Amino acid sequence: MECDVILDYLRERGISGSRKNSELVIAPVGSLQLGFWCPRDDFPNIDDIEDAKRVLGLDNLDVLIIVSYRPYILIDFLNSLIERANRWYGLQFNVKLLGVSSVELETGLEDALGRAFVEKPHKLSPGVKSEYICPQCGKDLLYLYREERYFSRKYRRRVVERIYACISCGFRARKIDLID
Repeated sequence: MECDVILDYLRERGISGSRKNSELVIAPVGSLQLGFWCPRDDFPNIDDIEDAKRVLGLDNLDVLIIVSYRPYILIDFLNSLIERANRWYGLQFNVKLLGVSSVELETGLEDALGRAFVEKPHKLSPGVKSEYICPQCGKDLLYLYREERYFSRKYRRRVVERIYACISCGFRARKIDLID
């Protein structure tokens, strides 16, 4: 059910998404690989990191957004699996885990997608220099990596979302301007 809503929302935002299996949606944005996991059970049967790699494709994703009634329990569980895999087997997973409650799915998806874009903005596009100086280091101009106009369900009006980052210090920001 949630995976269908996610696919519809991605289509509204102009992002192509596809189902990898009944519980997983994959959506590439530029070279950023997003995954949306909608487990049917409150606590799925993932026992070790090999199960997580097989079911979720953790080694191919940059950001995994977990959509569940209690997503943060699953995030804690997956984080502990990833930490154990690193400590015991030396496996590195460069994936960011984000959560969206299925209770507030519409506004939660919007926020999670914005946070995912900010996580690795250099993978969205090559970027163009903007007129803003980095507020953190003051050395360089911020690069604009993504600009998108869409109808925000959170603000109930059209918005312009921009993703900025500084190549000197790594500062990242998401700016939302209301236009209606």
